[in-house]
Amino acid sequence: MLYKTAILLLITLSSCSLFNEKDNSPPPAPLVDLKLNLTLKTLWTADAGGGLEKGYLKIAPVFYEGRLFTASPKGIVRVFNFKNGKILWEQQIEVPISGGPGIGDGLVVLGSQKGEVVALSKNNGRKQWQVQVSSEVLAKPRISRGVVVVRTIDGKLFGLNSQNGARLWVYERSHTPLLTLRGTSAPVIKHDQIIAGFDNGQIALLELHTGKVLWEAPVAVPRGSTELERMVDIDADPLLVDNTIYVTSYQGRTVAVDMLQGKLLWEKPLSSYAGLGVDFDKLYVSDSNSHIWALDRSTGEKWWKQDKLEARQVTAPVSLGNYVVVGDIEGYLHWMRRKDGEFVARYRMGKASIFVPPLVVDDILIAYDSRGKIVALRPS
Repeated sequence: MLYKTAILLLITLSSCSLFNEKDNSPPPAPLVDLKLNLTLKTLWTADAGGGLEKGYLKIAPVFYEGRLFTASPKGIVRVFNFKNGKILWEQQIEVPISGGPGIGDGLVVLGSQKGEVVALSKNNGRKQWQVQVSSEVLAKPRISRGVVVVRTIDGKLFGLNSQNGARLWVYERSHTPLLTLRGTSAPVIKHDQIIAGFDNGQIALLELHTGKVLWEAPVAVPRGSTELERMVDIDADPLLVDNTIYVTSYQGRTVAVDMLQGKLLWEKPLSSYAGLGVDFDKLYVSDSNSHIWALDRSTGEKWWKQDKLEARQVTAPVSLGNYVVVGDIEGYLHWMRRKDGEFVARYRMGKASIFVPPLVVDDILIAYDSRGKIVALRPS
C-alpha cells in the first residue's frame, strides 16, 4: 500500500500544483536584449519520430561510433548518420518508451513505462530480448562488460545479463521516501563499478557484476516537518571525471566526492534537479531557479552566476569550446561565454520545449525538442 501511495504522489516541478489543477509556477523571465557575438550554422535537421510530450521524460539522443541514436515514447527507435542526419535504420517496438537509449555490448537498450526492458541490435534494430523489471524505467540504462544496469522508479537497481536479459542481481534501498520528484538519475559505470544516486539523497558505489555495495554517502539530508520539505531527490545524473564524482540534489547540496573512498571533497548549498555540466576546470550547475552557476571543479568556489533565465526551466548546461549552452521551456538555446557567463547568442528551435540537455560531439551541438525535432549546430 505504501508503494502505491508513493507512486500516486510522484510529481514533476514543471507540472501543475500537487493539490489542484492551477499552475502556480512563476512565469519565465523575459528574454534580455543581447548583442549577438556568435554565429550559429545549422548543419542538418531531423525528426526522431515523436516528441517527449511530458517534461519528466528525458529520453536524450546518444552518439556512438559516428551514429546518433534516438527513441520516442511511441516506441520508435531511429539511428542517424551523424554527418548528414540521414536515417540508417528504424525500428518500431510495441512498448511505450520512457528511458534510454543506452548503448553497449552491441545493443540498444530501452526501458518502458510498464517496466519492460527491451534490447535491440545496434546494427539493424532487431529485437534481441525483452524482460520485465519491478516498475517504470525513466533513466537511461547503462551497459558494460556483459551487464545491463537498469534504474527503476521504485528505488531499485537491476543488473541484467546483456546476452539474454537474465537477472544477475537486484539492489534495493531499505527506505524509499513517500514523496519524490517524477524522475530518476541514470547510473554511471566505470570499469567494474557503478555510481548511482537515489531519492533519499544518497549516492552509492556498487560492484558491476554482483551489485555489492562498496560505500554509500549522503549528498543531502532530509529536513523539515512535511514530506514536501523533506524531498532531497538526486534526479540529475552524476558526473565522473577521473576519480571525482560530482552530484547534485533537489533541496540539498552540490558536492564533489572521491570515488575511491566515498570521501567528501567539497560541498556547496546549491539545489538542482536539472543537472550538471563540466569541462577541464569548471563545473556548471542549473539550479532550481534556472540560474546557471560556474564553479571551480577543485574547490566548489563560484566563478560566475547567470540569473537572467529565472523560471525558464532550463536544461543541464553543456560546454562547447568557449561557450556554455542550455535549452529552455520556450524552445530557446542560450549560449553564454565560458569565462563570465555573458550571453553571446540565442537560437530558437521552435515553440516546443527543450527538456533534455544538448549533446556535444567535438565542435557540434545536437539539440532535441519535445516534438522530436533534432538540429545540429556549429558555432562559427
